[in-house]
Amino acid sequence: MLVEHPIINVPPDSELGLTLKAAQTRGDSIVVDTGEERYTLLVVLKESPRDIFAHYDPQAAIAGLRALDDAFAGVDREGLLRDLHMQRAQESSGRSD
Repeated sequence: MLVEHPIINVPPDSELGLTLKAAQTRGDSIVVDTGEERYTLLVVLKESPRDIFAHYDPQAAIAGLRALDDAFAGVDREGLLRDLHMQRAQESSGRSD
């Protein structure tokens, strides 16, 4: 079940906006005091985007694709594809498209 959280818009250059940015960089939590209550906000550490091609070896990828011929030796490929298409056509819950 998807839970929708309320969104509070905070100007990025406001005191709270700048404090949130700094906490995210360090992976810290911050305490917000409303004058009536104190709330602790857990700020998730912002990770740098990974370079998905950093360790990509095109020759190894090609070798892996060529190895599929050996992996499927003796398999009825048309039958396998037919079965896969039938399974994907089912209205299963939790299956990604």
